[in-house]
Amino acid sequence: MEQKNNIVDSSTLSSLEFHTKLSKEQRKTLINWFNKQNIEFQILIFDEQKNQFFKLKNEGIDKKLLSLASYLLAIKHFYDKEQLLKSKNKSQTLNELGGIAKLERIKLKKEKPKQKLQMLLSIHSVILALHNDGYSLRDIKQHLQSKYRKTISHTYLSQYINEYIIKKDAKNV
Repeated sequence: MEQKNNIVDSSTLSSLEFHTKLSKEQRKTLINWFNKQNIEFQILIFDEQKNQFFKLKNEGIDKKLLSLASYLLAIKHFYDKEQLLKSKNKSQTLNELGGIAKLERIKLKKEKPKQKLQMLLSIHSVILALHNDGYSLRDIKQHLQSKYRKTISHTYLSQYINEYIIKKDAKNV
């Protein structure tokens, strides 16, 4: 949307509202709901966005609104499914319930925090400097243990260096 001094073009706004059938408050609710979902569920929503994109493209929506409108409609699609699941309406077909149950399983998967990985990422520059200076994995392990009081195996360090330093360097070359 083109903004000039925080004023949105009314024709653009009305076109977006016409094609998505969503008010400003509903759009805000949907985006906040999307933000709270786990990564796998967000990926499902972006897959649905592709479908919505081509549906809207065939309707002749303005190209500058096409991506935003398809994104909002994809979120709405899954948001409505969640609301249907939460409702007490038991007149749904078994096929619909099966699809919703699969989505709910994906949604309930919790992302497991990888504490060691997060710690290594936070001191990435130190590990990179030690690696570039020619320190062995066991020497880096000893340095991290003495300076940061974190016990990390040299094999885990090897995996980290291969993933985040060597592969990154290979991509940049």
